Amino acid sequence: MSIVIFLLLICICLGLIYIVHRYFDKHEFYILAIIYSVLSFIMSFKLVNIFGIDINLGIIFSSGLLVILYYFVNRYGKGEDKKLITTIGVSTILLGIILLLNTFIVPSLGDKNSIIYQELILNNLPILILYPISLIGTLLFSSYTFNELKKENGKRLIKTILTVVGILFADVFVFIYFSYAFIIRFDTSMMITLSNYLVKSIVTIIYLLVVNKMFEVKKVK
Repeated sequence: MSIVIFLLLICICLGLIYIVHRYFDKHEFYILAIIYSVLSFIMSFKLVNIFGIDINLGIIFSSGLLVILYYFVNRYGKGEDKKLITTIGVSTILLGIILLLNTFIVPSLGDKNSIIYQELILNNLPILILYPISLIGTLLFSSYTFNELKKENGKRLIKTILTVVGILFADVFVFIYFSYAFIIRFDTSMMITLSNYLVKSIVTIIYLLVVNKMFEVKKVK
């Protein structure tokens, strides 16, 4: 069942990007980026077991944010990618602050849900702290490399994929490894990190290939 939900979320992520590309404009992409920021952050607290490996669900929509940035760099004028990163960064940090502040609200008598929520956030503080750092750092570095690769004429897509695979290693290592090293154990965290790096690389490559095909699809005016 987990694999079905995982694949369904990937299809939803790509489908929404296609719909916005086909029928809307960059302003709707900003809204979509905020939605993906929220979903990715919230899902980053959840591990699912797929074919015997533990996968962080947040990688689905964080990869979506990366390809939206790629779309912006290759579709819109210079500077729009920085505005996009600022939008994503602000929405992610604000959500993190809200999640943290809610843990200090004293629950009413018999309110078990609030207690469960407090335990979820406080027991996963490394995720709350490291996720925004790794996401914003990855987007900033990716923005620079995407803009540089935009100047390339030959085999740009292959170079982009290879570069993204390298960037994702740093992203996953900073977020996944250090988060679960504190939450679980260092040796267990390394196995989770390697699994998530492989899966996130595959998902992001698929996204990039699909988005490149989208560039050939004309918008509906």
